[in-house]
Amino acid sequence: MLIRFRTSNFLSFDQEQELSMIAGNTKKKENHLIDENNLKLLKFSAIYGANASGKSNLFKAIACSKNIIIGGIKANLTNLYCRIKDINKDKLSSFEYEIKINSKFYAYGFDVMLSKNSIQAEWLYELDKNKNKEILIYTRKINEDIKINREYFNNNKDILDRLNVYYSDMKSKDTILFLTIMNKDKETLYRDNPTNNVCILRNIFNWFINSLIIIFPNVGLDNTPFFSSEKNIEKINKIISKFGTGISECKVVKASFQELQAAIPPEILRNMINTIQNDYVNSQKNDTEIQQAFIRINRELYIIKKDLNVEKIILKHKNNDSQYAFSEESDGTQRLFDLIEILMDKDNEKIYLIDELDRCFHPELTYKFVQRFLNFANNNSQLIVTTHESRLLNFDLLRRDEIWFANREKNGPTELYSLEKYNERFDKKIDKAYLEGRYGGVPLFETLFPVGDVDNENS
Repeated sequence: MLIRFRTSNFLSFDQEQELSMIAGNTKKKENHLIDENNLKLLKFSAIYGANASGKSNLFKAIACSKNIIIGGIKANLTNLYCRIKDINKDKLSSFEYEIKINSKFYAYGFDVMLSKNSIQAEWLYELDKNKNKEILIYTRKINEDIKINREYFNNNKDILDRLNVYYSDMKSKDTILFLTIMNKDKETLYRDNPTNNVCILRNIFNWFINSLIIIFPNVGLDNTPFFSSEKNIEKINKIISKFGTGISECKVVKASFQELQAAIPPEILRNMINTIQNDYVNSQKNDTEIQQAFIRINRELYIIKKDLNVEKIILKHKNNDSQYAFSEESDGTQRLFDLIEILMDKDNEKIYLIDELDRCFHPELTYKFVQRFLNFANNNSQLIVTTHESRLLNFDLLRRDEIWFANREKNGPTELYSLEKYNERFDKKIDKAYLEGRYGGVPLFETLFPVGDVDNENS
């Protein structure tokens, strides 16, 4: 679970700004909350703001920091510091997460000199929320020795020696994090010490890879494998008819290999076939599950089996026996299928961040999507979105603390804050108040034409 994210000196964020999923003082709609060891967390948050207010920059900060955690600094980041002030070029940019894993809480973060593509510091703490204290796991600065809490690792000499050796090899490297190094070819360390706290280094890294999912406007959820399960298809069919798309059924049907050949460049198709065949050979040797290849091309969803049989997704409409290709559906319907996995009741914990949830969606569909997530989706998942859809600004749907604003005045820095600070009554028409500018986060228009020039423009 995500508890909090903080960042500073990144794009339009100058001073530190924080998105918190900790519930506020609101007492209504407690079914929207996840109770984690007496810490109540929100399942959902919606971030509003004018165009260029910086709300998408929050997700870019999370995506950038996630990429650094997983693979180190690979791209050129030199222009990503907050360029509103020239002095920020020589200031550190900071990223910090507070997260929950296996009923425990952790704070992990790092500082980067973005103008130099250089990581300068890194830290990891376990948080005791009941006692309001931090327990150091490790902290380090570039070119300095790492500080490790020996007691946290049970004073295990072998583990401590290995941690110091691993760190000594990267002490002066400023493009990669210690957490990243501890997840490169270290399987034996974690396999040989399953009960030692050292495993948290693997668990936190895997949280970023597997649990934190960021979806930008032109990219859907990579859920093609989701459609290969008959059980999942049954769940989709129960849900999809409730969204007013006219679709009554989703099916996986056979497709011809020739159709796939026509859709995919020969070299890419050849590489896919080689991958599938190699997976089949390896699965026989290792007694593992045989994989399939999934591809979305020309607005179609294809599944390629190990025997090179091909399947694709087709749809049926209400009161119509015809079958329709996925590519024939509207952008809004395809977008819904891109995101529908989020609405499933699954056991695995996910934190979904969707930039511009309402893109291609009818306002009522956006409302129903959020309503469905809050009422029926997995209690171990969270959904955080940016949106312009004011219909969600409704206390019949959301709590005060689930509504956030990104505000930026006169091209200054972005300020991030919650509606909770306004302490609005629960009978307040907050959509109207927001559009009137009461909470900030709305565009300010200059007059397009001086008074008296309108008639000339229309003539």
